[in-house]
Amino acid sequence: MRLRHSARGLVVDDQSRLLLYRYIAPGGGLTVWCPPGGGLEGDETPPEALARELDEEIGLRDCGAATHVWHEEIHDPTILPGWDGAINDYFLVPVAAAFEPCGSLGREALAAELVEHFEWWSVDRLLSHNGREVFGPRDLPDRFARLVKDGSPSSLEQFVRAP
Repeated sequence: MRLRHSARGLVVDDQSRLLLYRYIAPGGGLTVWCPPGGGLEGDETPPEALARELDEEIGLRDCGAATHVWHEEIHDPTILPGWDGAINDYFLVPVAAAFEPCGSLGREALAAELVEHFEWWSVDRLLSHNGREVFGPRDLPDRFARLVKDGSPSSLEQFVRAP
């Protein structure tokens, strides 16, 4: 199977708020709130891709305190054109305080990648969200609430989903 491998940062401020961006799926249909991050390039490792992506998307140049918390495999050829699914590695990235994301790519380049807006989300806001927009992953509110409540997991959580 051809699976697209990505690294994503759960960037959390001192008030336990999670930084997400709004992604408009090609064709303008689905709007998804996602943690910053993206695909591995060349022979990058997930931590290397995470560092590059967080610099490019939000301007965070030091994610040395990142902890790998979730590994997700999605075996579904309908989610990404040209791929049989995805592998997503999620890292907890604590920051001292909320900040205005300003990545090295710049707003125009992010808009070209269909990334349009960043916001900080509290656990309560995530859990009570009932808009048309969805989260990536869909169960992100529950996963993040457990992570905040229980702290960093002692063992890596694995998620595998097939169509």
